[in-house]
Amino acid sequence: MSVLTRAVPLLLVLVLTAFSLGAAEAAPGENAPQAPAAVNFPVGFYVGDEQQPTTSHVAKLGSDIAFPQGRFDGALLGLSGRVPITGKLSIPVTSSYFVAFRFMPATGTVELVPAGDVTGSTQVLTGKDTGCKQTQTNLCADAEVTAKVFVKLSNVEVDGKALDVGPDCRTAQPAEVTLKSLLPLAFPAQPAKTQTTFTTPPFAGCRGHEDLSRLLTGLVSGPGNTLVTDLVLRCVGSTGPNGCGTA
Repeated sequence: MSVLTRAVPLLLVLVLTAFSLGAAEAAPGENAPQAPAAVNFPVGFYVGDEQQPTTSHVAKLGSDIAFPQGRFDGALLGLSGRVPITGKLSIPVTSSYFVAFRFMPATGTVELVPAGDVTGSTQVLTGKDTGCKQTQTNLCADAEVTAKVFVKLSNVEVDGKALDVGPDCRTAQPAEVTLKSLLPLAFPAQPAKTQTTFTTPPFAGCRGHEDLSRLLTGLVSGPGNTLVTDLVLRCVGSTGPNGCGTA
């Protein structure tokens, strides 16, 4: 019998054995390794406090707009490495006062209307004296998040007279506000102060008796606006006395 003749049966046995093992691994009903469940770690923050209300400085007007305390309710989608963070932002409406054309007093109601969820990324750090020295907590998050909000105006008065801007006067596109901060993830925690700059897009839909969109765009829209706020830890995790529940 030649070497080739003897080798063929052996090769066939090896092929059939490999095929059988592969089929056994893929057979239904067998205990296959399971992928780890996705981490959903809830976190909640108050946005603004008495010490530092959420305040936006409108560059063109040279005026500040202060908002009542709001909330961010979200979750970290992982705890190892750089992971996504997502959540919902809610900030109450506020009344503003500014001076138009540098001499004419004006008032109005300002509302920040979310355009979808807040999204971003974060990395969890540990150590009160190391990674979290700035927050003085044993657990913290190096976070960068972006909130997209329409700026809506209503109840506008100029020099004491109503300015009819219609029911849907807002920016044509959402303003993108990106915040970067080291956030505490454990109690007790001090507020995390954060500041950023953003651009207010042009206005659209500001039509009552006439279309005032271009007028408001000229007064308000443009780059160089600032926003400063305190982020105050409200809850962390799903359970416990400081838990957020299920995010």
